[in-house]
Amino acid sequence: MSLLLWLLLPWDGGTGSIGAWAVTIGVDLTRVLVAVAFLTSWRMWRVSGFLTAPTWERAVPALPLLLLPAIPAFFGPGLADQPGWKFAVVVFGVATVAFGEEAVFRGVVLRVLLSRGVRPAVIGSATLFGGMHVINLATGSDPITVSAQVLMALGLGIGFAAVMLATGTIWPLVAIHFLMDFTNSIQAAAPLEAVGSPVMDLLINGGINVALGALTAAYGLWLVRRRTGLLHDLDAELRTQ
Repeated sequence: MSLLLWLLLPWDGGTGSIGAWAVTIGVDLTRVLVAVAFLTSWRMWRVSGFLTAPTWERAVPALPLLLLPAIPAFFGPGLADQPGWKFAVVVFGVATVAFGEEAVFRGVVLRVLLSRGVRPAVIGSATLFGGMHVINLATGSDPITVSAQVLMALGLGIGFAAVMLATGTIWPLVAIHFLMDFTNSIQAAAPLEAVGSPVMDLLINGGINVALGALTAAYGLWLVRRRTGLLHDLDAELRTQ
């Protein structure tokens, strides 16, 4: 929604223009403000996991998710050469994405849906998270790429939601989300070696992303089935209601 709001304003367009930077910074700031507004007005800072310390014991279920930023870091095209100020903009941008999306989808949405049960909450919040990425079509992204993003985000949403409910703290997910987007962003401008036709390259990259999402979803569903940690307590609490 914040993206649509800023795109509708009459900025002077063009990559690198003042208008383009205004849109980028505006989207980033709005993303954070919207998340903070929801958490504050609904008094959900505690139940969403922001006030729960990420101790080592709590963070253990999140550790397998570190493979998500590690894989592109080791097997990606390498770092893009860019000036320090652009690097700072990337850090700021991905930090707002990590905080905003985790706060909304693994914080607010997941907790709101939890009244319907653990599994519906996990699947429902993940579905909304995946569907949200359809908006990338409005920015000119390729339909193949967006389709892969939606499916990957769906899988990530399932895994992240399960980890959130298993640990009770959202901070490991914010950190992992940041590392994923940061790794992808700093490699995005690096030259890629073409494997085949442009369509084939899109399909290969999309297939890798979908596979990562599927693995994350499988891990999340495994956590839900085991009902470890907080998941066990939540399930028992819901059964008594």
